[in-house]
Amino acid sequence: MRIAVRLLGPAALAALLLLSGCAGHRTPQPMAQGPALSPEGRVQYYYLIYQDQILRLQRLTRTQPLNQETLAQALGFQKTAVEALNKVIELSPAPELYVDKANLFWNNDQIGTARGILEEGVQRFPDDRALNLYLANALLMEGKTDRAAQVFDSYVERFPKDDQARVQYALVLVDLHEYARALDALKALPPKSLDAEARFLQAQAQSGLGQHRQALRTLRGVLAADPEDIDALGLMAYQYEMLKDYAAAEKTYARLLAIDESRDEVRLRLATLNLKLNRPDRALALIRDGSRERGVLLEAAEVFLREGFPAQASAVLELLAENGPVSAEFYLYQAMIAFEGRGDAEKALKVLENIQETDPGYPQALQFRIQLLAALKRHNEALEAAAEGVRRYPGLARFYILEAGLLAESKELPKAREIMEQGLARVPGDADLHYRYGLLLREMGDETGALSAMEQAIAKNPEHAEALNYLGYTLADESRELDRALVLVQSALRQDPENGFMIDSLAWVYFRMGRLDEAWTQIRRAVSLVPDDPELWNHYGDIAKAMGKTNEARQAYTKALKKKHKDPELIQGKLRGL
Repeated sequence: MRIAVRLLGPAALAALLLLSGCAGHRTPQPMAQGPALSPEGRVQYYYLIYQDQILRLQRLTRTQPLNQETLAQALGFQKTAVEALNKVIELSPAPELYVDKANLFWNNDQIGTARGILEEGVQRFPDDRALNLYLANALLMEGKTDRAAQVFDSYVERFPKDDQARVQYALVLVDLHEYARALDALKALPPKSLDAEARFLQAQAQSGLGQHRQALRTLRGVLAADPEDIDALGLMAYQYEMLKDYAAAEKTYARLLAIDESRDEVRLRLATLNLKLNRPDRALALIRDGSRERGVLLEAAEVFLREGFPAQASAVLELLAENGPVSAEFYLYQAMIAFEGRGDAEKALKVLENIQETDPGYPQALQFRIQLLAALKRHNEALEAAAEGVRRYPGLARFYILEAGLLAESKELPKAREIMEQGLARVPGDADLHYRYGLLLREMGDETGALSAMEQAIAKNPEHAEALNYLGYTLADESRELDRALVLVQSALRQDPENGFMIDSLAWVYFRMGRLDEAWTQIRRAVSLVPDDPELWNHYGDIAKAMGKTNEARQAYTKALKKKHKDPELIQGKLRGL
C-alpha cells in the first residue's frame, strides 16, 4: 500500500501542544550543564538529552490522558529539548538539527515559530533540500502560498535536476489541497521521472480539481505498471463515483476486494454502490460474507438505512444478534430503523424503552428520545427530557446543546443562552459546546461573540471542521486575514474533504484573494455536491461574473432565485446589473 510521506513533526508533540495557547504550565528545571567533555562528547551528551525528552513525551502521550497537567509536562519536555538542540547547533551545526528543532513546534499554534527556525536554517544551509521543503511546507500551512512557491522555485532553479524535490513538494501541496500548484510542480518533471508515485500524485491533484476523466487516464497508466496498486484502484473507483458511473465504480471496488477480501471498508463501499444500483440483495450478501465484527455490522446497518433500505438494515442487525446478547446499540439501531427508515417515531420510542437507566448506553438513548419527542411536536416532554439529561449527566455537553436548541426553537433565546453558559461553565473543554454557543450568539445578532466562541472551539479542538469553516468563511466574507482564512478552510477540508459547503468556502476565499481560476474550479465542485443551496449558486454567479462568464452568471443567479434565496432583491439586482 502506498503511504504518503508527509513533512510533519512528531504527532505526540502536536497532540498536546495544539492547546498550548490556552494553558499555563510549570516552569521546568534549568538543564544541567554538560560535564567536562571534549566538544564531540558534549555534542553527543546534549543530543542524548534531546532524544530523552522526545521519548518522555511519546511515553506521556501513550499512557496519560490529554489534560492541563499533561500539557504542562509536555511544554516542559519541549523547552528542555529545545535548549539541548540549541547547544548541539552551537557546537556542531547541521541542517537536520534545524529540522529536528522545527519539528518540536510543528502544530497549528506554533507553526510560525517552526517557520522562523527553518528560515534560520535555510540562511545557514541554503542548498539543503529537506530544509527548503520543510520551510515551503510551513509557509503553506500559514497560508503564505506565494512565499512558499518562491522558496521552492529558488531551490529548483539552483538544482533543476532534483526531481525528488518536485515530487515531495507536490505531495505537500496535495495534502494542503493546493492542487493547481501541485500539478504545476509535477509538469516540470521529465517523462522518465514520472514514476508511479508521481503519477498517483498527479491523479490526486486532478481529482481535487474536479478533472475526473483526466485523473482516470493518469490512473490507468499507474495500474498498467501495477494492476494491484490498492491506492490507485481506490482513487479510480472514486473518480467513477464522482462521474456517477456506478457500474464502473462497482467493478473497480470488486477488483480491490478480490485482492484483499479482509478490507471491510471496501466491502462496505461495494455494498453502498450496489444499493445505488438498486441491488439490495447483492449488497446484503456482501455484508453476510464479510466480517461479523460489531463495528462493521453497525456501520453496514447505517449504510442500508441511509440509502433507504430499512428491511435489509434489520437483516444486518439480526446478524449482530447472532453473536450473543444484544446491547443498547442493538436497540438504538432498531429505533433508528423504525424512525428514519419507516417514519414511525412512536415505535422508535417504544424500542428505546428496552434500554434501562443503569445501562451504559442510556445517555445516548435519552438523547435520541429527546429528538424523537421533538419530531413528534411534544415540545414540553422533549424539554423535560433534556433537563433530565442535564441533571443526570452534568458532564455531557450534548444535553446542554439539546435543551438550548429546544429553547431557541421556541424563540426563548435568553434562556437558551443561559443553559449554554451553564454548560460552558461545567464542561469548558468541549469544543462542540463552544461552536454551538457561537451559532446561538449569531442567531441573537452578536457576531463578535459568535466569532470569539468559534476561536474558543478551535482552541479546544484544532480539528473542529465546522468551527474552522465558519471562521474561515467569515474572514473571507469580510475580506480580511485572507491568508489565515485559507489555512482555516483547508484545515476544515482535511477533516471532511467532500463537504460541498466547505468547498464553497474554499472557493469564496480564493475569490476574495483574486485567485479566480481556483475559485472557479472549487465553486463548480461545490454546486455538483450541493446542487440545491441558493447561496452556493449566488457565489457561483459572483465568481462567473468576475471571470467575464456573463451567461453562466445569469443562469446561476436565476437558480439562486428558483431555490428561494433569502434575499431575492439582492439577486434580482445582480441580474439587472448583468
